[in-house]
Amino acid sequence: MITIISSSNRSGNYTELFAQKCKELLDIKGVENKLFFLDQIPSPIDLQSIYDYENSAFAAIAKEVVEPADKFLFVVPEYNGSLPGILKFFIDGIHPKYFTGKKAALIGVSAGRAGNLRGMDHLQDVLHYLEVVIMPPKLPISQLFKLIKENQIVDKETLELLEKQVEDLIYF
Repeated sequence: MITIISSSNRSGNYTELFAQKCKELLDIKGVENKLFFLDQIPSPIDLQSIYDYENSAFAAIAKEVVEPADKFLFVVPEYNGSLPGILKFFIDGIHPKYFTGKKAALIGVSAGRAGNLRGMDHLQDVLHYLEVVIMPPKLPISQLFKLIKENQIVDKETLELLEKQVEDLIYF
């Protein structure tokens, strides 16, 4: 099972479009998957409670979307030259044992030129610490506003790259 993590909780974010497209591609290929949006994290959260892994607000999320996954697909927007703080908060709130030994693919999305390469590198460092194997290559998607019309990804090359990344993850 592949869990797709849409790594933003910002209202109206475009990361969701790319995560939903990946889900659609996995569905077409008949691969069991779940899509989790970080805006589904319960609010408010007592910041100290997240480290009580068995009883925190993240315990149910861990059991539902992290523990059953064999693989992860992180769709990560660029926030201040890195990954969103909410993504790191999410990872910190899940017991490391639920990540260890699993595999992941990374897709970076950015309005700028680099497709969040730096943020994906930072995330890769965190995931390596948790003993998650990262699929090469990471997919940077740049200048996303040029790729979207009417809340749809319309750029043919980007759609082909997404499909290849998803297919490669299936066989990784």
